[in-house]
Amino acid sequence: MGTSVAQLTKGIRDTWSKLGKTPRLVIITSVAVVFVASLLALGLSARGNRYEVLWSNLDLQDAGAIVSELERQGIPYELADGGRTVKIPGEEIHRTRLSLATQGLPSSGIVGFESIQGNSIWATDFERRVQYTRALSGELVRTIKSISGVKDARVHIVIPENTVFATLKTPATAAVLLDLTPGKELGGPTVKGIMNLVARSVEGLSPDDVTVMDTSGKLLSQDLRSDPLGGQVSTAAFEMTSRVERELESRLLATLTPVLGPGNVVCQVRATLNLDQVRIVDDEYATDPQGALRSTQQVTESYQGTGTPVGGVAGGLDVPTYATGGQGQSQYQRTETITNYEVNRRTTETLVTPGSIKNLSVAVMVNKELDDDEKGLITEGVTAALGLDPLRQDRISVIGMPFDTSLVDTIQAGMTPPDQAFPRIYIYAIAVTAALILGTVILFLLRRRRAQALEPLPEPLPIVEEAPALSPDLLTRQKIREDIERMARVNPAGLAALLKTWLLEDEY
Repeated sequence: MGTSVAQLTKGIRDTWSKLGKTPRLVIITSVAVVFVASLLALGLSARGNRYEVLWSNLDLQDAGAIVSELERQGIPYELADGGRTVKIPGEEIHRTRLSLATQGLPSSGIVGFESIQGNSIWATDFERRVQYTRALSGELVRTIKSISGVKDARVHIVIPENTVFATLKTPATAAVLLDLTPGKELGGPTVKGIMNLVARSVEGLSPDDVTVMDTSGKLLSQDLRSDPLGGQVSTAAFEMTSRVERELESRLLATLTPVLGPGNVVCQVRATLNLDQVRIVDDEYATDPQGALRSTQQVTESYQGTGTPVGGVAGGLDVPTYATGGQGQSQYQRTETITNYEVNRRTTETLVTPGSIKNLSVAVMVNKELDDDEKGLITEGVTAALGLDPLRQDRISVIGMPFDTSLVDTIQAGMTPPDQAFPRIYIYAIAVTAALILGTVILFLLRRRRAQALEPLPEPLPIVEEAPALSPDLLTRQKIREDIERMARVNPAGLAALLKTWLLEDEY
């Protein structure tokens, strides 16, 4: 076997070396064309055979009915998610959905307002109310499932009966259960939007009476209700806080990831912002003896006469007396000067915009055990990166412990693996190309061998025994006879034509 392969390899190499430039170019071009055509054909066939989801989250009864119908129509299918997801080839998706829809499949799916059509006129008010509530819940489920990150949803609405007594009225309530896509988490604005969507769809329902939770039991609407004073939580303030926290977390990850490695650190930042807009006006007065002179007022009084001055008004003293005339000579003089200076006044107006940080709480989780020195280094780096200030009572916590990656491993194991058809395409294309090249070379060698086999092989020359010396005449005749015999072996037709020509010449 090894000898045959070696001979074949040597034959291919010899054949290729004997070919000219043009045959080599033709062979290379042909191989390239065959390779590209094979690659395209295999890619199209693999794409055409790709399975896509026909229906998902089916009841087992509906899944069984759909599978039976697919088998009846001869359509190949695959089952996933415990039989609740049915996949078929992509080119059959739309036609099959239409065909199943005409047969009412799936029958137990989400029911919307189309279920109200054709109601009996004998239905009671209670039956109509129940059917309306069911239809409204189905429509809300359809709307909520269109939100990115929501895999499935259930909506339960409680609408109280109408009553004429105001004291007996109870508010409407609703509960929303969300089945989120693995690895996806809804933000506060999205949950708040779901609460408002449900509240605006049900008469008399307040967003505070809508409860939203996920399938893990986490209450998503707890921190999004109205405050005790009746004021709604500011969405803008919430978004501002979230934006600041995300910015600080990304800055922290950019600092720690190059040191600890990707996926080995988790950071959480809780920021408390001052969202009040404050306007501060400060007036400062300063007395300057050398200030600018504003005004001057001078009063001068002078009196001259004989005797005492005239007495005062009666009753001006504690003991009532009456005015008496002046006695003797007297002289009175008073001078008063009032000088006013400008007062130095400085007014400072400060406008504090909302968004300043009151304090920060930082938690850093590292995917390994840490000693005190490593915790100290990480704490110093985080403090410097975020500008933590002890005066603001900022807090930081560094915890080192191995991460539990079981959930991530489960999610990755349950995810649909990437399409493996394209790597196989290259393998198939290489195999097909190699087979074509090998077949071409073998065919070429077989044809060459067949052509060589058809050619007459030269007969071995007879061994001439030593003979006695001949005369020149005999040697000439012997040489002529050998030439004729050689010509008869190599070209018998030519020899026959030559003999025929000689015979015709002898007749004439």
